[in-house]
Amino acid sequence: MNVCEVQHSNPDIDSDLTLLNESFYKNSNGQWEKTSHSKDMVDAINKHIEYAKEHGARITAKGKNDTVIVRPLVVQLDSDSIAEHKITWMWDVIEILEKQFGKNNITGFSVHKDETNPHLHISFIPCFETEKDGEIKCTISQTKFFKSPKQLAGLHRKIRKSLIDKGYDIELENKPIEEHLAGYYDKNGEWHQQGLTPDQLKELSDRKINLRLEALKMSIKRNELDKLEMAVADMMKSSKAEKEELEKERISVENDKATVQAQLQAVAIKEMEVQKRETEVAEILEICNQIVSDEKNLNAKFLEFLDRESKRTGKRIRENVEKLYKRFQNERKKNVSDWQLELLRLRNERLKHGDTTTDYCPDIIDIADIGYNDLSA
Repeated sequence: MNVCEVQHSNPDIDSDLTLLNESFYKNSNGQWEKTSHSKDMVDAINKHIEYAKEHGARITAKGKNDTVIVRPLVVQLDSDSIAEHKITWMWDVIEILEKQFGKNNITGFSVHKDETNPHLHISFIPCFETEKDGEIKCTISQTKFFKSPKQLAGLHRKIRKSLIDKGYDIELENKPIEEHLAGYYDKNGEWHQQGLTPDQLKELSDRKINLRLEALKMSIKRNELDKLEMAVADMMKSSKAEKEELEKERISVENDKATVQAQLQAVAIKEMEVQKRETEVAEILEICNQIVSDEKNLNAKFLEFLDRESKRTGKRIRENVEKLYKRFQNERKKNVSDWQLELLRLRNERLKHGDTTTDYCPDIIDIADIGYNDLSA
């Protein structure tokens, strides 16, 4: 605008588009207003800092441990993601950040349109407010909002989730924080180490396998299965008590000939109720068997996955996972409860009498020498 040519060090900046960049600040009424001078942004920051000081905020300015009174936040969306939100996207982002960090703590922002993708540079004052007995107390501390880069990455995920809820077509997950912290390549292609080494990053693949295994275990809905098994155990206990009570009533009926017919009829009704209860138990057992059968279907796919990973990485991944699972099953056998053994015994009895509604289903990883028969033994 002032007929000055600026040479940027960033090769991605298109100088022909720089005049499209805009900046906004919060005026004295708390409303967003376009800046006419950079001083507008500074005044908005200083105003909020003064407010914090007036309400007890202490700011250190002694060199190394200076209080961070304002820090930048950067939010970037690719052009395709904002294609349907060209007018509202930056205000949607600001609204989300105001809810996340406090409306008054977001004092200004600039939107850059002259680089690869549009993005926002936001000024954030980490002013944490509490109120007690009608008195407001302020603290300037960014650790009140996030304690580490990894936690800040989690806030990025919340921002993405909020944008998705507003109809934006974006990915929820970013690349792992470890890759962000490892280092970066400069414009000359030279690697600058910051945190983890490339060899350490390679080791993350083993962690990913473990995470996938844990996700598989969670997908089996163990909570629902445990609830069903506990319900079966309670119903079987109740059924056994009712049978014992019925036996006592039969003896009583034999000793009282005058009321034999009436009591036998009452006993018959209770026997029908018990039979109905046992039928319900059988139905719940079928549900349990179906859930375990779902595990069986997962076996083949999971083992195929391990074989592919073993071939891809040249590591004995499947063999290692099976060894670990054998150890898990050995510990599992030691911790099987009495009522679980009763369920297994009932299943085996049904199999012996030709009841095909109760199928044998293997564990998550079908290892020949570990199964329900071993547990019941």
